[in-house]
Amino acid sequence: MKPQSLTVAYRTDDGLKTTIQRGGFSSFGCQDFALSVEWTGEELAVAIEAINRIEVSELAIIFSRDFSREGILMNGYQSWTDTREYSSLSSMPGLSRTPKAIIDRYVLDGGGDYRFVEYINRPGYLHGFTYAVFNRYDELTLVGSLDESRGFTLIRTDPQKKTVTLIPEMPARPLEAGERAILGHFAVITMQGADVRDRAYDRWFELSGITPRPIKPLVGYSSWYRHYDDIDAGKIVGDLAGVFEAISSPELAELCGSVSVSPDPTQVAAIADADRIAADSAVTWCVQVDDGWCTVGDWLLPHENRFPDGMQPVAKAVRKIGFMPGLWLAPFVCSKDSRLFLEHPDWLLRDASGETVMTGSHWNGAFALDSLNLEVRDYVRRSIHTAVDEWGFGLLKLDFLYAACMIPHGGLNRGQLMADAIDLVRDAAPDALLLACGVPLASVFGKVEYCRVGCDVGLDWNDKAPMRLLHRERVSTKNSLLCARARSPLDGRAFGSDPDVVFLREDVKLSKDQRKEMHTTAARCGSVLMTSDDMGAWTPEQRKRFARMAKTIIERKRT
Repeated sequence: MKPQSLTVAYRTDDGLKTTIQRGGFSSFGCQDFALSVEWTGEELAVAIEAINRIEVSELAIIFSRDFSREGILMNGYQSWTDTREYSSLSSMPGLSRTPKAIIDRYVLDGGGDYRFVEYINRPGYLHGFTYAVFNRYDELTLVGSLDESRGFTLIRTDPQKKTVTLIPEMPARPLEAGERAILGHFAVITMQGADVRDRAYDRWFELSGITPRPIKPLVGYSSWYRHYDDIDAGKIVGDLAGVFEAISSPELAELCGSVSVSPDPTQVAAIADADRIAADSAVTWCVQVDDGWCTVGDWLLPHENRFPDGMQPVAKAVRKIGFMPGLWLAPFVCSKDSRLFLEHPDWLLRDASGETVMTGSHWNGAFALDSLNLEVRDYVRRSIHTAVDEWGFGLLKLDFLYAACMIPHGGLNRGQLMADAIDLVRDAAPDALLLACGVPLASVFGKVEYCRVGCDVGLDWNDKAPMRLLHRERVSTKNSLLCARARSPLDGRAFGSDPDVVFLREDVKLSKDQRKEMHTTAARCGSVLMTSDDMGAWTPEQRKRFARMAKTIIERKRT
């Protein structure tokens, strides 16, 4: 990876647009700014000091590289965006194959980068965010941002020019005369020999100063893929009885110590040593209630017809069997059907023309909240405080987090908005376990305990053929496993990776080999092992398989 040139584009107060390009990586200046460039061969830092008031629109850092014979891993925009190692002949079609009417109707461009990144859709023209890895048989080069809190970093390849370009997100407001801003801080790490991947990622995180939060592997049950959003208190209690029966079995009991079996497990009676199981187990056992317990956005108003006694009894019932109760929230979105949407239109994020910003077509229409609105921020804090401190949930799965950075606004760019939103939820629940989902990954490095690293799995392998032409964030077991493997080096370095649930039940359309791939990926690539099966219906062999996966994760973490 050889330095080629730097390009700066900016505009002055009188509207004059100027682009300056310089060969190599060295400092330079003009009448409007001074650009400071520090390049060590492994680290690159770029800062600017405005001499006159200017608006910096682009910084392009260009390296020359012939990647024609390399595998290229490009990290996708957020958790669900497909991420894998591409060949130099691969292309990224984006939504180019999807009719605009379909895109608009289902808001297919809401969860990805389609609204602000051009998809070239020709062989070799690839792009990703935060980091990329170039892998040839004898050498590996990792190019990565060392701080995305100032703005996201777009990485592009150009096979004709044989270049790799880093394009950090610029400040979303003008710089005043005399103001200094760091525009980017990057690592370019090349390794040869044995264990090149691990050594390269270790070095990247060493340079970034990021360390993961201390965790145990998260193991247990999620309601989503069994009930989807059709849940109620009775179903959750029934699920708990199945979980209780499974962990009371000889195949799973050894994972959580001595279990005192209730004579009537349907009542979810307490395990005698529940506290010891929670404290001393090698894993954190969890039962997580997913979407469906309230209208999305109305986090303080559980469905009265579904949970007539509220959510606190659910959390208590989970704790009775020695498990951590978990709850799903999407703090920066609301449904069109929510009271929040009807009663607080001023809380909704709006674009420059005053239109609301949709994040997707979920729940009859999903809308982004303005995460900088003081009332929204207070509402997010109260919602999280209520779930954790009043209802007793110890884990929060925070979903659709990308909604906080849909458009730059309030003087902050996307990366700054996302960093601010993560700080908001982290500060609201300093002692809870957080599982982030639907989030630009670098924004939660070292900030949350666990993070989803792929799209949702499906009840089949790769959906129907027409669905494969849709957005890169679509539901797909195949894509989910590809993402989990591609991003596996983040596990234990940035957070505990969540590759999504595993299925052992028989009513999903997965072949024997596909199931094996799912189970192997979960055991080898993450720190989260959840299922949505009726655990009480598992056969002894299914329980053994789940136990083997859990033991593999435990052993990996010990080494």
